[in-house]
Amino acid sequence: MFSSYIERPQKCSFEGQDPGENILLLLRAHPITNFSWIIFSIFVFFVPFLVPKLLPFTGLNFSFIPANFILILLIINYLLFLTIIFEGFLYWYFNVTIVTNQKIVGINFDHLLYKGVDLAPLSKIEETDSLTAGIIGTIFNFGNVKVQTAGASIAIEMKNVPKAALVADMVLDLVGKPHEHITE
Repeated sequence: MFSSYIERPQKCSFEGQDPGENILLLLRAHPITNFSWIIFSIFVFFVPFLVPKLLPFTGLNFSFIPANFILILLIINYLLFLTIIFEGFLYWYFNVTIVTNQKIVGINFDHLLYKGVDLAPLSKIEETDSLTAGIIGTIFNFGNVKVQTAGASIAIEMKNVPKAALVADMVLDLVGKPHEHITE
């Protein structure tokens, strides 16, 4: 379940799933998008090793700082390190888009105390757009997919999902089928 593009996931369900509703696609941001917080967390991890090496170049004498304060700063540093990893993973893992045979469900997890759920019934979807931009997006084949419903606003936006053009095409194929819902 750690993949970012899963067709017809087994043993998977979601809150509010209707009887007879089948999950056709489960999407997360491409794993390469995690490198920004991973690199930052590695930097935070090594700060206690780098600071003593860099202090002599400042010309300041920090020998008056008690050892207990240094220990507290180390504990704070490693708590920050663990927090960055924990939040980064949770953000990646729980921000998902689920395409079913009846609707598209976008679950947005911004932090520990906030979860937003966007729903777009397939019968209301009018248009999908996909955008793959940049060298990294092109090399690793990921981008954004916007799903527009009957109205002016974008109902669901899938960010940094793998195979963005294919996902947009799959959604339009589902919408183009009769509204007797697909059950495979």
